[in-house]
Amino acid sequence: MPLQGNIVSILALLAWAPLAIWIARRWPPAKAAALLFLIPVLILPQGVGFKLPGIVEFDKGRIATLWLLIGVILFHRQRLSGVQLGKSVTSAIVLLLGGSVITVFLNRDTIVQGAIFLPPHTPYDAVHTLVYKTLDYVLPLVLAAAMFRGRADLRAFFRVLVGAALAYSVLQIVELIMSPQLHRMVYGFHQHMFAQSMRGGGYRPVVFMAHGLAVAVFTFSALLASAGSFKAKVRGFRFDFKWVTAYLWFILLVSKSQAAFLYSLLAVPLILFVRPKLQFRVAIALGALVLLYPAARGADLIPVEQIRAWVAEEYGEEKVGSVMMRFENEKLLLERANERPVFGWGGFCRSCILDAFSGRPTSVSDGDWVITLGTSGYVGFFGKYLLLLLPILFAARRLKWVRRASDRRLLAALALIVSFSAFDLLPNGNFNYLAFVFAGVLIGCSDGILREQVALARLAEEARQPA
Repeated sequence: MPLQGNIVSILALLAWAPLAIWIARRWPPAKAAALLFLIPVLILPQGVGFKLPGIVEFDKGRIATLWLLIGVILFHRQRLSGVQLGKSVTSAIVLLLGGSVITVFLNRDTIVQGAIFLPPHTPYDAVHTLVYKTLDYVLPLVLAAAMFRGRADLRAFFRVLVGAALAYSVLQIVELIMSPQLHRMVYGFHQHMFAQSMRGGGYRPVVFMAHGLAVAVFTFSALLASAGSFKAKVRGFRFDFKWVTAYLWFILLVSKSQAAFLYSLLAVPLILFVRPKLQFRVAIALGALVLLYPAARGADLIPVEQIRAWVAEEYGEEKVGSVMMRFENEKLLLERANERPVFGWGGFCRSCILDAFSGRPTSVSDGDWVITLGTSGYVGFFGKYLLLLLPILFAARRLKWVRRASDRRLLAALALIVSFSAFDLLPNGNFNYLAFVFAGVLIGCSDGILREQVALARLAEEARQPA
């Protein structure tokens, strides 16, 4: 990744190391982990990183994961023991990482398209792929499962998440008024195409994240956490969670991300008016839809024309063009992916559709699912998405044993956050690691709450025994 921006952007990344160590030492495990996961995503520069010979590019996400791991080893090592991921989640990790190695060794051929030369993969690429997938997907989930281990940790995570969203909303409002300029003002450059931030005669805030859509998904996740905390009657702010939920819903609306706001119209009423068991069923159904989407898309089972007509009626022809472009590019890229369906094409844009003379991609890759399918095949796709979605089943199996209604409501809200985060990867890219963090918190807390119940029951039984 080329270094860009001003000296502040580089200093910010370098300064994160001592700050991360201080946070890990200063705060209790759950609060420290929540801060160490969220602050880099929200504050550190986007599109800046370090590339040393022989290792992967270290952007803010990988830097954050690395220093969180170091902080945990130094100050919270006991949290790493006894992490229960479950056999299915562990199998997904093996599928994801093992499939990546096989992908590399099955793509050692040179591809020539007109004047375009795409190099073969080498054993170094296998190591590179293992490292970046571990840092991007596996470690965030595993560390989250290790650091959040019970009902108090779950409440702490939700409080930090909602508090971060409230603080971030101030910056969102600033950019709603003056346009997305904060990243340029602080770090010296726009992290994304400015034109994509113009919406409905105004602006879509980007702040310090990769895209306005990433800001919207983050706000949506905090909104569900706030709604779940309100229903669970959790105390965490001077203000009632009812008003916090209303405020974050308003911020999501004015942020001009139609998809995230539509998600909220389904998810928030589910949290407020539906039992946790049914919320989990909706989360599982959404997860199944994500896993089945490639097959459904390939079999033309997705009602594209009906979606086109609905978008035209609700949002006008301008939005129709954007939606149909996504569907058309999906079809082209899916056809390309199906030429090597099992393990994919690997990197170097080998799965792209390229102009034979300029070498530039003629297709647009928006959805993470089709990008993953093209590069890693169905093995890589299921490895990645099962890693993200199986924690919902992991928690659902434990829900009936959770005694407190408040715990069930918080776990259900978190399951919906995970499922909608995965669902958003159908139309959009994977902007950061937060979806895998949410999945890890769901694993750790659903298992930890049951362990706490067993420990309390054992203590109560011992107290009843005669001296």
